[in-house]
Amino acid sequence: MSDKKKDPKKIKITSPKGTLKWPKLTEPDYGNKEYPKPDGEFSTKLILPENDPATQAFIEQLETLYDEAMADAKKAYKELKVATRKKLGKVTENPLYTVVYDEETEEPTGDIEFKFACKASGKRKKGPKEGTRWYKTLGLFDAKGNAMKPAPDIWGGSVGKISFVPSSYFIPGTGAAGLKLNLEAAQIIDLVQGGVRSADEYGFTEEDGYEYSEDDAPKPEADEDAEGQDADADDADEEGDF
Repeated sequence: MSDKKKDPKKIKITSPKGTLKWPKLTEPDYGNKEYPKPDGEFSTKLILPENDPATQAFIEQLETLYDEAMADAKKAYKELKVATRKKLGKVTENPLYTVVYDEETEEPTGDIEFKFACKASGKRKKGPKEGTRWYKTLGLFDAKGNAMKPAPDIWGGSVGKISFVPSSYFIPGTGAAGLKLNLEAAQIIDLVQGGVRSADEYGFTEEDGYEYSEDDAPKPEADEDAEGQDADADDADEEGDF
């Protein structure tokens, strides 16, 4: 399947602050057996409140580029063979973003989500290094703008901003067209790891009283039997025929 892409403005855009969903930012996603991604992919969805002024300004900025992408797609569609156009019927406009629905009530939550993605590697198609592989380094920064190297695990629920470059696309084989949001970097403002959220997200505020210290945590007791077993295992390894 061919995929004709055109970069509308070659501009880099930064999203408003939002909640990350299914972030794959520290390690590439290689898909699965049914839907493999041999080159790997960095990606995340960003959830934003639809009626927030910052979100509306962001949408307006992208809609201008989206309209240009659709105009280019319709022009490319007209250049297809008659039989292909008859089969496809029309250009299929993939939406710029999707509405988030409550799973129980099936009503809109008031949020919308955008998807950002980029290839993690690929082969150079021209130049002196043609045919060799390139590997993308994704920029990851903390709230202060410091580069995170090495980066911590970033879980869904983390809050951040996304830097990306938009590009239009039209796929002649399917007639699908849209605006791709090519992931460049991410700034993590509120990090969530291991599903543990911050206190304020649970409704807790600072109070006078007990303050946690690691010294208060119970110390693990040594397991003499386990130590003996480990020692025996080490001896067995040394005496074995390996």
